[in-house]
Amino acid sequence: MTDTTLLLLHTGITVAIVVGLIVLAKINPVISLVIGALYLGIAAGLGYEGTTTAVVTGFGNLMAEVGLIIGFGVMLGTLLSAMGTLHRVVDGMLRLVGAKRSPHVIGLTSGIIFPAIYFDVALVILGPMARSIALRTGLSIAPLAGALAIGLEVALLMVPPGAAALAIAAALDIPLGTMLLYGIPFGVVVIVASVALHTLLMRFTWNEQRDDDPLTDPEHTGEIAGYGGPSAAESIGGQPVAPGGQPAGEPGRGGSATAVARDPQPVSTGTPGRQLPLFVALLPLLVPLVLIVLDTTTSAFGAEVGLLGFLGNPVVALLIGLLIGFFLAIPALGREGVEEVVVRAAGTSGVILLFTGVAGSLGQVIAETDVGNLVAGLFSANAAYPLVLAWLVAALLRLAQGSGSVAAITAASLLAPVVGSLGLNPVLIWLAAASGAAFGGHVTDNTFWIFKTLLGLSVRGAFQVYTVAQALLSFVGLGAVLVLGIFA
Repeated sequence: MTDTTLLLLHTGITVAIVVGLIVLAKINPVISLVIGALYLGIAAGLGYEGTTTAVVTGFGNLMAEVGLIIGFGVMLGTLLSAMGTLHRVVDGMLRLVGAKRSPHVIGLTSGIIFPAIYFDVALVILGPMARSIALRTGLSIAPLAGALAIGLEVALLMVPPGAAALAIAAALDIPLGTMLLYGIPFGVVVIVASVALHTLLMRFTWNEQRDDDPLTDPEHTGEIAGYGGPSAAESIGGQPVAPGGQPAGEPGRGGSATAVARDPQPVSTGTPGRQLPLFVALLPLLVPLVLIVLDTTTSAFGAEVGLLGFLGNPVVALLIGLLIGFFLAIPALGREGVEEVVVRAAGTSGVILLFTGVAGSLGQVIAETDVGNLVAGLFSANAAYPLVLAWLVAALLRLAQGSGSVAAITAASLLAPVVGSLGLNPVLIWLAAASGAAFGGHVTDNTFWIFKTLLGLSVRGAFQVYTVAQALLSFVGLGAVLVLGIFA
């Protein structure tokens, strides 16, 4: 057996070990991920010291990349929740489109309207909104969380100026205008179709008792989602109800998978005192979003502005938003109230960061074993079916090492040298690789664990709303690319 085959075999065994320890042995995911990383490092020949170094380095590198972003994002979301801002936004969305269409709204908002937002920033901001909609309407969290997973992946990979989309375009020499022409309509189509399919599937597979985390403290999740207990106006005889008088899901849960919610009427957020205008209340969110979008857009056009690059850095932008939030919240919550919100948010983000960091440990070990290059090399000589090949390589890379960005960029770069000789529109290679990179995100993907913890899901539930939702997106995307290839 060749070294390449052995390495791929050990990678598969590692994934099986992690999944088995979590699902079958019921061992904490943090411990399971570290065990998997240690096995792969030693089995792949990194040595004992090299393996432990990779585990520690991976944890530290990922924390350096997303630690402050996640921490500030959770604090910002918690502060907006405490001020009642998120509830006001939810009420506005539900009045506008109705509860039944809220999964599509979340998917399109996260995927098309804000594609330039850093993936983890968008997740910690929109995740609480998804949970809040579920708890206030009686809808299942499954289609809402699945729509968020789909939308965020489309924003990252398929719609400019998503970070991975721009990197793929650079590898394939695709002009930004061409990306916009194809990417936005393509993103809309795959989001609408994928959300519809996932919502339908969840009616048959979602089990509230098994898929919501039974160990999740409703108050703990509520600190992010801002739902706590219902107000007196939202209960009948002590029984929580959704707007419109329908029984709501259990606090801390998303309602049953088959719940039929009616279009809700506006409800009070319970925020004391006179409310700020909604636009002003949203400034802590809007200001960092605008800064990040402006920096990303100017960079995409080749105009590097030093000050804007500094202010548009996700860490700095979120810090600015957090400071604005402090200023606006003090009159309503008081200084002690604001400090209490920050302390609770710090505790919540600590749990998320721990899951995220150990996923980075496993990712670092995988990176040092060069699994990605080996998988890509297996297909480098075969360009008979370039679109399917780009999709397949990206899908295998995503399964092996967890990063959708790395998977898509590697797959696209693999075929970039032969695109011209094939007479194929490079946009099709981009979209095929992006679709493949959406496939099968699981325990090696740090975002899988953020979804699990932030939305209060069991591991099985996280597989359903993250892995399954994005797998559907991947297949829908491949089908759309093949159809587009007939005309492009």
